Amino acid sequence: MGIVLGTLGFFMGLTALWFTTEAVRRVDQAGEGLIRPHLRTIKSKIGDTNARISRLETRLENLEQRMLSMFLEERRARDLAQQTETIRQGISEVRRDFQPSATYDA
Repeated sequence: MGIVLGTLGFFMGLTALWFTTEAVRRVDQAGEGLIRPHLRTIKSKIGDTNARISRLETRLENLEQRMLSMFLEERRARDLAQQTETIRQGISEVRRDFQPSATYDA
C-alpha cells in the first residue's frame, strides 16, 4: 500500500511541476508581448543617443584641433613679437651709436 501511495504521490508531484511550468511559460509569452513595444522605443532612443555621442565626439576632436592650432598660432605670434622687439632694440642701438661722417660724396 505504501508503494502505491508513494508512486501516486510521485506522479502527482510531476503533474504539478508540469502545470507550473506551463503556467510560467504562458505568462512569459504574454509578458514579452507587453514588453517588446517598450524595448523597441528604448532601442531607438539608445540608437539616437549613440548617434548624438558620435557627433559630439567628432565636434570635440575638431575643437581640439582648432584649439591646438590657436595655441600654436599664439606661440608663433609671441615668438614673432619677441623677435620684432629684439630687432627694434638693435635698430635703436645702431641709430644711437651712429656717427655720421663729415664728408658726403655724392
